Amino acid sequence: AYKLRLTAALEIEDMSMETIIGTWVLIGSISINSEIAFIGEEPDLDGVKNWLNESGKELIEDVKGTEGLKLVIAPDGRFKEIREGNPDVYWFSSEGVLEDEVMPFNGTVKNNEYGYFLIPKEVPTWATPKIEYGVILRYDDGDTKISDQIFQHEGNLVRTINVVTDEAYLDRIVIVYNKM
Repeated sequence: AYKLRLTAALEIEDMSMETIIGTWVLIGSISINSEIAFIGEEPDLDGVKNWLNESGKELIEDVKGTEGLKLVIAPDGRFKEIREGNPDVYWFSSEGVLEDEVMPFNGTVKNNEYGYFLIPKEVPTWATPKIEYGVILRYDDGDTKISDQIFQHEGNLVRTINVVTDEAYLDRIVIVYNKM
């Protein structure tokens, strides 16, 4: 295991694939929206990079309790989501679409030196996941970029979904799970 770097100023708990294997049950979520800062008439490219890399850890204490979703991570790195009710979570589908309700998907946990990321099994070929700004994007169609990163914090699994649309509009969803 190694210390993960989500931002230059933030160190989080040691984590390895072994520590995230199992069934995780949704206990809360929060979402925020923003817009990228502009320098002159151009969007701040560091703003996009910073948004995609930030953990949202500062939002954890403000999560709103909700339930109805499980995240199951297998020893081989595959994951599946199971919806059991109507969880109150701001949600972008595996196809990068903002949905009215949670649309679970399956896939694989991938990691690099910056962390662990959830990558859907089925992504349109024109939006294939790639590494950008150090994060492994789960979706990038040229207009919308989505990173879906997981880390451990105080015994919970925290999932941060960072979305940048049109290099201008920003969404962040922090989802907190407890191990079953």
